[in-house]
Amino acid sequence: MKLVTFQQALTESGKFASRHLLLGNGFSIACIPSIFTYTSLYGRADFSEIPEVKLLFERLGTMDFELVIRSLENASVALPIYLDGHEDVAQKMREDAIKLKELLIRTVAENHPAFPSEIEENKYLHCINFLKNFMDHKGKVYTFNYDLLLYWTVMYGMENKLIEQKPLDGFGRDTDFQNGEFNVSEYLTWQGESTAHHQNIHYLHGALHLYDNGAFLEKFTWNDKNVSLIDQARKALSEGRFPLFVSEGECEKKLEKITHCGYLYHSYKSFSKTMEVVTKGGGNCLFTFGVSFTDNDDHVLKKIASGKVKCVYVSIYGNPDTSDNQRIIAVAEALKGRRSTSDLEVYYYDALSAKVWG
Repeated sequence: MKLVTFQQALTESGKFASRHLLLGNGFSIACIPSIFTYTSLYGRADFSEIPEVKLLFERLGTMDFELVIRSLENASVALPIYLDGHEDVAQKMREDAIKLKELLIRTVAENHPAFPSEIEENKYLHCINFLKNFMDHKGKVYTFNYDLLLYWTVMYGMENKLIEQKPLDGFGRDTDFQNGEFNVSEYLTWQGESTAHHQNIHYLHGALHLYDNGAFLEKFTWNDKNVSLIDQARKALSEGRFPLFVSEGECEKKLEKITHCGYLYHSYKSFSKTMEVVTKGGGNCLFTFGVSFTDNDDHVLKKIASGKVKCVYVSIYGNPDTSDNQRIIAVAEALKGRRSTSDLEVYYYDALSAKVWG
């Protein structure tokens, strides 16, 4: 397996008409490793309301929240089959799985930087340069991450006029005409599929600043309330309101939640279509950065395998021979075998050489 630099991968991908990007947790970890790794989140999480779950982490020898969520959900199905009359225990497992999902998002929110200014300007500049390789080349950006780092970065790029292609996340203000006057909504809301077809930023699993209010999907912004996004998110959590997020332990359950939310399903279909479209003048390619290629994200990975995207460039952090990197490489290589034709190429580039945050 040959590992090239990010610049070499960009040069090689110049033959494609468009270049798309899929971000995983490694994108956020590269910016602030002290917060966004599962190890850091586990160490900061308060398990006092679900002490059995803390013991389950220890018994499984993991700090992976989604692995433990999956274990609880699967065990709640298996237990009543093996032990008749213990439905109450199975129900507690299901409830604890829900509480663990909520604890994950609380922990992210409580430990997230409160203001964009807490991240050095130099990091934003490097990240903008990284994103421009995709956004300014007819590309779309998809992310698995819940945090605000991508949002803050593109806002910085817009405010400082550093991005040629305007970032569009599909949110805007609703307007209506009543009593001879136009009324504009107080909040930014998702405009729906009919007006979001130019959307080029997609939060595949939701985000801390997106809230489902039943009738509409709202995006928290600084300008509307002069309160930091994280403080707005923390206030909402204290009121029992949770942001739109997908943290189910299995890809089937993630997809089930995605298909029941208009915004998430639109973003999922956008990724699927992007992988399917054959662009005139060279086709499409996809770069991944910080994506761990785990089974619980196979609902997205399978769209790469079944699509018509010509080439995938996969980031590898550190020594390619580590067990984690060998697993990533094996899953990425398997995508080629899952395609009915033999036209998918997979290349690997050094994540550090991308200098995403400097």
